[in-house]
Amino acid sequence: MNFQKNNGDVELTLPKNVGVANVAALFAILNQVRTASGNIALNCGNVCFVDPLGITALAAAIQDALSQGRRVAMPWLAPSTTSYLERMNFFVDMDIDAVDVPKNRIRTDQRGNLLEITHIVDSGKSEAVADQLAAAIVTMIIGRGQRPVNFHVPDTEYDQYYRPLRYALSELIENSLTHARREGAFNSSVWVAAQYYNDAQTGGRVQVAVVDNGCGFLATLQNHPELPEKTHGAAIRTALKPKVSCNRDIGFFGESVNEGVGLTTTVQISKATGGSVHIVSGNALFIEGGGAAVKRSEQVRQWPGKWDGVAISATFVCQKLPFVNIPDLLPPVEVTKQAKTPIALRFDD
Repeated sequence: MNFQKNNGDVELTLPKNVGVANVAALFAILNQVRTASGNIALNCGNVCFVDPLGITALAAAIQDALSQGRRVAMPWLAPSTTSYLERMNFFVDMDIDAVDVPKNRIRTDQRGNLLEITHIVDSGKSEAVADQLAAAIVTMIIGRGQRPVNFHVPDTEYDQYYRPLRYALSELIENSLTHARREGAFNSSVWVAAQYYNDAQTGGRVQVAVVDNGCGFLATLQNHPELPEKTHGAAIRTALKPKVSCNRDIGFFGESVNEGVGLTTTVQISKATGGSVHIVSGNALFIEGGGAAVKRSEQVRQWPGKWDGVAISATFVCQKLPFVNIPDLLPPVEVTKQAKTPIALRFDD
């Protein structure tokens, strides 16, 4: 591609670490990918590492550009990084220039190694994707899959890892699919990826990323009574409040008719294991955990650019997953939400 001929064409340089390590810089670049009027050249000469957030957000931005008839090139991508992205199914259904991807090669199904990116368009498949990813992650952590179902001898080891991961994945995917398509963004979709890292210092950790190209938290919550101000930062804070974030069931007048604790509890699960959470929506970035304590007032900050949609990365430290008790992390049930006392049936005359 020749980027000197057309004024609308742009050349951008990806950072060394494409993901949470350079989250603000990465999304500033991806914002330009989505908003440019011409073709895009993403200089990959510095790229050494790509994590699930980087993979999913990069895929979402590139597919937005390709769907508009623009061309995208990724020159100088190292063979090792190309091989990893190809194994992650990154190049599937994306015609990207200047990348030497093997053609017509028979690929081994890698779902058992939790490596493949998944693009979800049909909301009916979200639960199946959550099941698949959670099972694959647990297989990597404990070195085996679930034993055949035996009601007399349950597979306790497997279940202790599976339940918190399955809950977190399900809530992240469902929340993304629900809020992304509101406010007229009916054609939006979700990208999901997960990776297990055999980190000797922590005993292993899992990073999950869920990215959508929908309307974002502010558009979804703009009329919510809990929103203190109409800014993207305030919208992220509001989405993290119990009873707000999850809108799987929407009433006749747009109100939430469920408990809405999914995103809140997912963040709490990550935090309980010593992991971290990164959330991008609009021009705001939220960071929880993953290092030195951050004041709550400083957890949300602005970054240059804008992401129309929501991008979430959640990390879980594996050795602490079996000790996560999800009911303990749920907010107290409001009295008005509790089940009513059943009516006593009388059988006398």
